[in-house]
Amino acid sequence: MSLRILHVEDNPADADLTRRHLKRQAPDIELTHAATLAEARTCLQESASFNAALVDLRLPDGSGFELLNWIRQQSLPMAVVMLTGSGDQHAAVAALQAGADDYLTKDATSLERLAATLRDACKRFQESRIRRSHTLRVLYAEHNTADIDLTRRHLARFAPHIQLTVVPSATQVLRLLPETATAPADFDALLLDYRLPGLDALEVVKTLRAERGLDIPVVIVSGQGSEEIAAKAIHLGVDDYIAKHAGYLHELPATLEKALRQVELARERSRLQATSARLAHVLDASPVIFYVLRLDQGFATPVWVSSNIQRLLDYSEEQALQPEWWSSHLHPDDRNAALARAGELSLTGQIAHNYRFLDGQGKTRWIRDELRLTDRGEVLGAWRDISEVKLAEQLRETRIAMLDGLASDRPLSAILEEIANRLEGIHPDMLVSIQVCDSRDGSLRTAAAPGLPAFFNDALEGLTPEFGLGACGTAAATGEPVIVEDIRSHPYCISFVDLAERADLRACWSIPFKDKSGAVLGIFNIHYRQPRTPTQEELDLIGEFARIAGLAVERSRADAILRQAAAVLESAGEGVMVTDLQWNIVSVNSAFTTITGYSEAEVLGRNPSLLSSGRQDQSFYQAMWNSIKETGVWKGELWDRCKNGELFPQLLTISTVYDSNGQPSNYVGVMTDLSQIKNSEARLEHLAHFDPLTKLPNRLLLQSGLTHALLAAERHQQRLAVLYIDLDRFKNINDSLGHPAGDELLEALAQRLLEQLRSEDTLGRLGGDEFLLILENLQRPEDAASIARELIESLDQSFRLPSGHEVYVGASIGISLFPEDGTSCTKLIQHADVAVYQAKEAGRNTFAFYTPALTQIANERLDLEARLRVALTQREFLLHYQPQIDIQTGGLVGCEALVRWNNPQQGLIAPSRFIPLAEETGLIVPLGEWVLRQACTQAKAWIDAGMSHLSIAVNLSARQLQQPDIVARVAAILAETGLPAAALKLELTESMIMGRGEEAVALLQRLKDLGLRLSIDDFGTGYSSLAYLKRFPIDELKIDQGFVRDIPNDSDDNEIATAIIGMAHGLRLSVMAEGVETEAQRDFLAKHGCNTYQGYLFSRPLPADEFTRLLNGNGKTPDKPAHPNTGNTKEKST
Repeated sequence: MSLRILHVEDNPADADLTRRHLKRQAPDIELTHAATLAEARTCLQESASFNAALVDLRLPDGSGFELLNWIRQQSLPMAVVMLTGSGDQHAAVAALQAGADDYLTKDATSLERLAATLRDACKRFQESRIRRSHTLRVLYAEHNTADIDLTRRHLARFAPHIQLTVVPSATQVLRLLPETATAPADFDALLLDYRLPGLDALEVVKTLRAERGLDIPVVIVSGQGSEEIAAKAIHLGVDDYIAKHAGYLHELPATLEKALRQVELARERSRLQATSARLAHVLDASPVIFYVLRLDQGFATPVWVSSNIQRLLDYSEEQALQPEWWSSHLHPDDRNAALARAGELSLTGQIAHNYRFLDGQGKTRWIRDELRLTDRGEVLGAWRDISEVKLAEQLRETRIAMLDGLASDRPLSAILEEIANRLEGIHPDMLVSIQVCDSRDGSLRTAAAPGLPAFFNDALEGLTPEFGLGACGTAAATGEPVIVEDIRSHPYCISFVDLAERADLRACWSIPFKDKSGAVLGIFNIHYRQPRTPTQEELDLIGEFARIAGLAVERSRADAILRQAAAVLESAGEGVMVTDLQWNIVSVNSAFTTITGYSEAEVLGRNPSLLSSGRQDQSFYQAMWNSIKETGVWKGELWDRCKNGELFPQLLTISTVYDSNGQPSNYVGVMTDLSQIKNSEARLEHLAHFDPLTKLPNRLLLQSGLTHALLAAERHQQRLAVLYIDLDRFKNINDSLGHPAGDELLEALAQRLLEQLRSEDTLGRLGGDEFLLILENLQRPEDAASIARELIESLDQSFRLPSGHEVYVGASIGISLFPEDGTSCTKLIQHADVAVYQAKEAGRNTFAFYTPALTQIANERLDLEARLRVALTQREFLLHYQPQIDIQTGGLVGCEALVRWNNPQQGLIAPSRFIPLAEETGLIVPLGEWVLRQACTQAKAWIDAGMSHLSIAVNLSARQLQQPDIVARVAAILAETGLPAAALKLELTESMIMGRGEEAVALLQRLKDLGLRLSIDDFGTGYSSLAYLKRFPIDELKIDQGFVRDIPNDSDDNEIATAIIGMAHGLRLSVMAEGVETEAQRDFLAKHGCNTYQGYLFSRPLPADEFTRLLNGNGKTPDKPAHPNTGNTKEKST
């Protein structure tokens, strides 16, 4: 940063010399020259960018002090350095007191000091400005009001940062200042007039310094200016003294600030001294030794070392500062490496290395040495004793080596020998032997003794633990350490003295090591060639190594036991699974993988629930877990699932494993596969209840099943049938083709019979050629006859046997019914058996009921079914049409198509006989489709003949409505016949659609979308949901004739009819009444808003030609029956 300096000098030679010197030595300093006071003021007024003024004391038109005062009065932000003559110290002091930042005496060296002086002055001025930005609180004691006023006004103008608090007496000063040095002060400095009322200023200072111990800066002003007073003041602790001359107020701010700085410096020195003392205490207590080296031409000379070296390494500071002290005490094995590493410092600037060092007692210490080269060419270093860290590392490495050895199956003797070698490496004067107690007889066996002669080890091999029998025998017997300082004189070693002398051994320390239970595992022996008493540090170290040896022996034996257990586990037939406490699998044996099909890798870390079969519910597993928590064990049978998905039964035992503290650590599950046992049991169970040839239930299981079926039938009030099946001509096949062929026939026959049955039916073999069939939940006896007929017909087909024979066999079936023919198992089977003989007497290959009348009814029904099937193919059906009349106008608006069966032998057969049978057999679907097609064809013909207002109603059956393609079929028939969809009305009963909910809504909407009309037939006879009714896309409600028949005579029927009409109109539906036979009925319905009606009042159902004549007006309205109700049975088109 460059500096601009105003140089005020009247001597041109001095000014030029100064300019040239600074240009050469300090080119960053720019000089502006002024020869007079006036010229200097002009420069300063024209430019405010000067950093400092270098002012000669004597000028042609005034004094340098005048310029200094003017600069301060103008508050110019610049430093001022005064130039004084050689030896004029009074002027220099006066300049500083007047507010100059520095002075420079003109002598031979002043030019050399000039640049530094100017820079320092500028720096101090800036620091002073910073200080002046903070308030300086001054307590001012003055009784002269004129002086007080002058001082206030001067400071307000030239030093506004100084805040005065004025008191007139010494007493008030003492009252305002703290009583002790530790109490907080309200003032930064004290300004005292020398003469104060009461006490003078010197007495006040004496009180403050001597009695109260305050170090507040004190400045005294006096009008006398006596050197004697000034000396007294300085002696008592006054920081400065000012005489009241003409310009003393200009000196006052700088004097106060200087006094404050001096006190602050003194306080800082005190703090530094206290810190230094504390640091010395810290260094004395520190575990780190610090030192300083001086490098000179590559050689390091010690110049300082911390005093704690005496405590830590047992060397004095003077010893440590000897030139060759460090290198001469390096461990011989580490000297070369440590010297080489230290030589790298000059290249890297910083090094850290570890080495062994001999302390003042000759003991080996591990030292961590860290060195750093400074810019001044000094080396700062720190030593730390890391012997304990190194020992811990060696112990840790020994443990790791031991564990690694166990993990790699190294022999125990090799592991123990490595432990012995490591300890001997730490203490080369130790000779280690490790003896292990034989697990069979307890005798001591030498496992490792690398430094001892073989004859010595052989002599001690097999030593029996016994008190007094050497150090090792006694330690093994007592379980306590035995220290023999000198073998020659110790009573335990009398019998071993000669042996020890041959081996050159004089001391033996024997430390037993034990297992967790406290049993002695072996002895860790330390031998010395000289008599020796151990230190506690040595005993601790040996104890650590003994514990490691004990851990090695214990782990080795535990591993051996585990290997034996693992071998047993792997050879066991039971599956074993071990989990942690979170039920994560941690181990399984090979039997587990064989049983479950999972490999070990596939199950480790997973939950045993992966085997869950789903057969046991949550309560089962909760009970299992409760047992484990309460007793620590659970045992029971359950089903699990193999990897391939197969289920298998098992006997499972789960036990809790506890650690040494008695806390659960694992769970072990042992599973025994019960598959073979269960399979054997199942086979026995099957043989006991199933026929081995046909695999059908045998007599015993049939009787049991029938008993349960009877209970269910009785509870639900249902019908049940027993069919006794006896084969015809089976004996002939058995006798002619042999029993093997007979067996083949029975197997094939059983399979064929099963294929004809429902899943809920039960077929079994009673024995020989007799079978029994149980049919549950029958609607009517005829259903049993139908099934019997189907079975007989299926057995009429030939059988191709595996032996190559083609045979024919028939069957006679006897049927008994519950509850008609009996209520017990025995009675029903007996009666079915009787019925089968009736069937055989009737010519075989047929069926018979135990009650003969039922046989006749069933045969008639079967005959009717057969003729019904023929009728469909022979076109024996025809349609009649019943007119539908507008109740208000009496006009004919449509008709309902009603099917008739014209049998060639029996003539017209009533719909009530064949429609239910058609529903049951499914023939209603093709029949209903024929009716719909025929009705649409006829209606199209009438429309083409000019009857465009005519609509035709056709009933859809429940079976038809269940066909998935019913909508497509209706659409196809409309397209095929050409009938406009609006001329077709489909009638459905409410029971057909109410139970189907949303499905019915969607289906009806699809039919409605074809353009046809929908009507609910027989409304009021079933269960209607009004919520669905309002959503169904229907056009009409049809009042059932059961509610019309007694109108208007029955009030209930009147109310029902009225309610249906009102509800329908509320839903914007039309209403048709069926079965209207009297004018009173018609009039009542008309009065209450019914739209249309049909019935014998107007016409009976008519053949197509008669209905055509009626439409054309060429025919008469058909005669009404003599009795209105005669023949008006409700008919359906399908």
